[in-house]
Amino acid sequence: MVPEIDVVSFKKRLDARAEGKDDFFVLDVRNPNEQQIALVPGTDKLIPVSELAARIDEIKSQIDKEILVYCRSGGRSGMACGILAQAGFKSYKNVAGGTLAFSDLVDPNMQKY
Repeated sequence: MVPEIDVVSFKKRLDARAEGKDDFFVLDVRNPNEQQIALVPGTDKLIPVSELAARIDEIKSQIDKEILVYCRSGGRSGMACGILAQAGFKSYKNVAGGTLAFSDLVDPNMQKY
């Protein structure tokens, strides 16, 4: 079972990080065209889940941080958490519901697709 964080808690943590009160890494595993439609402010890196295993070295410097992973609805980010686990990452969470839930519960101005 992949650990999860709900979007309301995710937003609270993003706000705390912006104030210097929290430290974690935000990974978007959607495709670049999806990020152009809807982007969660505070995203640190975009690596499509289909490329994550091959590009894992790009985020190895974050291995000691908690990684919060999101996609459109939570499916791909759940798979990405599995890839992170196989690569030796110990702390990661799937953002449950992805950008769809973020739009519904946090930012109604975020475009859905």
